[in-house]
Amino acid sequence: MHRTRTVTAAAALLVLSLGGLTGCSSSPAAQPKSHMTASDTPAPGSQSPAATTAASSATPEPSGSCANTSAEQAVNENIDKVGPAFPKGNVPDAEWVAIDTETYDPCADLSWVTLTIRRGTASSPSQQMLFHDGEYLGTTTKEGIAFSPATVRLSDSAIQVTYRWAKEGESNAGASGRAVSTYSWNPNTESVDHAGEWPPGIG
Repeated sequence: MHRTRTVTAAAALLVLSLGGLTGCSSSPAAQPKSHMTASDTPAPGSQSPAATTAASSATPEPSGSCANTSAEQAVNENIDKVGPAFPKGNVPDAEWVAIDTETYDPCADLSWVTLTIRRGTASSPSQQMLFHDGEYLGTTTKEGIAFSPATVRLSDSAIQVTYRWAKEGESNAGASGRAVSTYSWNPNTESVDHAGEWPPGIG
């Protein structure tokens, strides 16, 4: 009888001891995960709440600058800056008009719009307005040139212009003279570089 009481008492003491250890555990693994702060190092492959907020509110860098003006606005606002079609004044009422505004690009380093005179003929003076990101730069030549030039884009910052003129003894319809020029936007000087040829007396 005395032996049974001893075993029972020992078992009761063991249960109380185990219960006390479980309720008073101070192991770090038992701390709630919600106690992690933004300064804590996140697990590999995850982000802290602060990092996630910063990433979602970041503003991407601008990819370039573009004008807000349309081709028609760009031409109308600057066409008065183009020199007269007939510098000698023999046709004082000659008025520049745009042939095609589709070649204007408000986001291109270099774009253009070709002009001719209203009610002109095939050999009437032509001129070309140049633009950088929609900003007017000036014209390809100091004065207008007879015959509308053929212009193609080489890159975002360069165009090629083929001028035509009538050689001595040729009619306007049979004009065979050709001169090829390239115009390139130079970001270092923020101006247009010219290379190639112009028709005689033009530049």
